[in-house]
Amino acid sequence: MAGATRNVAVQSASRASAAIGSLIFSVFGAGWLIVWSQKTMGRVPVVWGAIALLGLGMLLAAIMQFKRNQEAHAAESGSEESKRAAKVFNWVNAGQGIAIFLALNVANNIGHPEWFIPAFIFVVGLHFIPLAPVFRAPRHYVVGVALMLLALAYPLLAKGGAADPVGCLGTGLILWASAISGLLPARSAQR
Repeated sequence: MAGATRNVAVQSASRASAAIGSLIFSVFGAGWLIVWSQKTMGRVPVVWGAIALLGLGMLLAAIMQFKRNQEAHAAESGSEESKRAAKVFNWVNAGQGIAIFLALNVANNIGHPEWFIPAFIFVVGLHFIPLAPVFRAPRHYVVGVALMLLALAYPLLAKGGAADPVGCLGTGLILWASAISGLLPARSAQR
């Protein structure tokens, strides 16, 4: 019986962690989609409103999922594994920030600022790879690889090259797909 109780607690903590990821992905996905809509359509309040409402819906669903599983998450947060994961998360995100800053400077200094967005997308995708095993979240591998492939492919295939807004569209949709997958009952236990 104790094993079954422990398994339920682990699944509940996992669902809380998945909710945190979904919360983050819903916000950043909406941001990328708003950039896409701005670049393709200009300021269209109806489109921005639709993106905001969809993002808000995912955000609220993530908050509700987290609140339902918050107790198990709090119990697990003091563990050595959780502390190690937080440390790796902080280092990976610091590295991501530095890499994005460098990409911006390199793109501007070589006279091709349009390459910043694909580089940004690639770095964001890359940062998911070391986080997947740390958080035991296989979906992070999928998101990371999808973003890196998008960053490599769209500048070559899209009509507007590296400056084409389709990169922002793809990034937003990939992040939203990950947010939704973290909220699905069958996938949430796997983060």
